[in-house]
Amino acid sequence: MRKIVLLLILPVFALSILSGCSSKQIASVHGIPITQAELEKEKTFLKDSFKNVDDRELTKTALENLKAKKAVEYEAQKEGITVTDEELNKAWQNIKDKTKLTKEDLRDILLSDKLFNKYTKDITVDPEEVKNFYETHKDYYTTVKVYEISVKDKDTADTVYQKLKNGEDFNKLFEQYSIDRISGNGGFMGDIPVSQKFFGVSLKPDTVYAPVPVNNDGYIILKTTEQTIKPFDEVKDGIELYLLNQKKLDFYHKKIKEWEGEGN
Repeated sequence: MRKIVLLLILPVFALSILSGCSSKQIASVHGIPITQAELEKEKTFLKDSFKNVDDRELTKTALENLKAKKAVEYEAQKEGITVTDEELNKAWQNIKDKTKLTKEDLRDILLSDKLFNKYTKDITVDPEEVKNFYETHKDYYTTVKVYEISVKDKDTADTVYQKLKNGEDFNKLFEQYSIDRISGNGGFMGDIPVSQKFFGVSLKPDTVYAPVPVNNDGYIILKTTEQTIKPFDEVKDGIELYLLNQKKLDFYHKKIKEWEGEGN
């Protein structure tokens, strides 16, 4: 839940900034008050986005979000950073029919975005960092071809599984037993990353997996074939962008915490 405070940082993440309202003051940052009404409104917003969170944790996170917002507001004022009506209206036209945010919410978001850009514009990623990430997270870029045979009952599933384990031809078994032949893909499910579990199993190449129950729809038997690793040159730009964004977010989050601390 602590990470929810990062929702404040950029427009794409900043869905938790709410306009102020008058009521009993419960906290302040740099003399800017945080009211009970603001806290309740923030909690209501978080409840819509994050289910099954207890009230104590929700209150804590809502207060963190509001403190971050006030710190950003103060820092922007100190730096002379503002959002013009023209900037606000242009951005509002793009989102007004797609969001529950108000115009004042959006102004706060744009203000934070300007601070973010100011403080992170000189952050870079070294080529060595990109290469190291690739080497240490190669499973992210590794896929195996996955095939499945769907059957109705456990006995049939066990029969198909044993036949596959004994080396019988997958295509023939698929035609004989599978109840899912409508798509015409021969049971091919795609090139699936090994970094994620698939139907609850960890994928590796050239493997036949024991039958997996699928809700009330019977069982599937999974078979994998060759493994493919995307070459570094194919993914390095995406890695660099990911690392750059992470660096910027981490740095800006630390700055917000600094601003909060200075205001207490």
